[in-house]
Order: sequence, then structure tokens, then C-alpha cells
Amino acid sequence: MRVLLLLGVMLGFASSFGAAAAEPSGAEILKAIHQRDRGRDLIWEVSLDLIDKSGDVRQRTGKIFRRVFDGGRSEQVTVFLSPANIRHTALLKIEPEDSSDYMWLYLPALKATKRVPPTERGDKFVGTDFTNEDINLGFEYQDYLGTVLESKTEDGRPVAVMRIEPKTPELKRDLGFDYSIAKVWTDEAYVFDQHFFKGDRETRHNQAFGVHRVDGIVTPGELHSHDLVNDHKTLLKVTMAKHNSDIPASYFGEEALAREMYH
Repeated sequence: MRVLLLLGVMLGFASSFGAAAAEPSGAEILKAIHQRDRGRDLIWEVSLDLIDKSGDVRQRTGKIFRRVFDGGRSEQVTVFLSPANIRHTALLKIEPEDSSDYMWLYLPALKATKRVPPTERGDKFVGTDFTNEDINLGFEYQDYLGTVLESKTEDGRPVAVMRIEPKTPELKRDLGFDYSIAKVWTDEAYVFDQHFFKGDRETRHNQAFGVHRVDGIVTPGELHSHDLVNDHKTLLKVTMAKHNSDIPASYFGEEALAREMYH
């Protein structure tokens, strides 16, 4: 799915709509999520716990590098650093302005980079419960229809409960879900809880915890994804976050993946 949840760094609605504005529509909320302040770039250091239905845990560590340009263009690399058998496995996403996204997966065991086709956007990212779309921090709001089901206050914060649906049957197929029910903090334009459905069956549940500000940018402490079909969970912890550090352009590209330059 286009990462609605997660991975959050956002723009408050006060600046988007004005303090005295009426309740925003579903379309306005989706646009505000897309336009949230991410800074020029970010670096996350992350740890992941993969937990199967018997409670056994596999651990991984990695980094996320992302930079954003005026006009909506962005580039992102997500790379594993441990364990040794998947070290340097990386996903590169290029999001051009007004064009289709491009994704490449680098497999160090094969010393090969493969293009990730649109039909695999909803596939799990290298054994985790996050999809290839989840693990990327961008969100193309034009791909979705948003309907506000309820506006309420929860734990002292304004919340919109929304139905978010990919616009076409092809997008539903590629992203792996028919619709989701999401909770959005409307003061931050941040999706902190999201349930995904195929038909009437809930298949996955994503949540954000410990949301706080780093360098002025709203950042989650943890992101959880629960595959309800297979009863498998992935807990991602952001152990370090840094913004506006002017990441070199050389980090983003197929050649950078092949050089295994990330550490």
C-alpha cells in the first residue's frame, strides 16, 4: 500500500486549512498527508523483530535514507545491515514528479539488481510484514479515495476515522488490499492506526507508537505490522533519526546499490 501509515513526518492541519476552517474533507486530509513536512532529507537507523505465531523472533537492523525535492519528487533507499546473510539487501525507490514510481531490489548474494514491477508493490518486503509500498515513506494521494466516517476526540487529540480505497481495480490488485479503515490525527495529518481489508476480511493491521518530534519533524518511535492471515508480526523501532543532513546524491541509484556502500 502507499504508505499511509507509517512512516510519518507530517504537516499540521492548522497550517493547511487555517484555525477557523471547517472540518476537512477526505480528499483534503489525503492531500495534507502527502504534503506533510518531511524536511529536505532523513536518515533512520532501525531495528526489526520478526515474530511468528509460535513467538519465535528473528532480528534485523537497517537504515533508511530519503530525500525530497520541490515539486514532489523523492528518492529513498532502505537497506539491511544485519544479519550477515541479508546484509546490503536494499530497495531503491525513485518517485519522479508527475510520473510512475520506479523501484529496484538489490540482492547481494546474486550481485544483481532487479526491477520491482508495479504488480509487486503489495508484496512483503524481504520477509517482513511491511509491503514494498509500506517501507517507502512517500504517499501519492491521487491514487486513493478518502471518506471521513467519523470525527472525534481520542486521548485529547482530534481524530478522523477514514475509509481509504485505491481508485482502480488494478491498484487494488497491485497494492494487495481493497480498502482500509484508518485513524488520522488531524492536527498532524498523521495516520497512526490502519486496518486493511480484502473483501470483508481484515488481512493486516499497521500501527505507529511513540510519535514525537526529531529536528522539528514528527517521527514514530515504533511501527508495527501484523499479518492477520498468517499471524506473523514485524516490529520496527526507529533507534536514530536525523533530518536535513544533506545526504549525497551518490546514495541514490542502481550503481550505489551494487557498490554496497551503505553502513
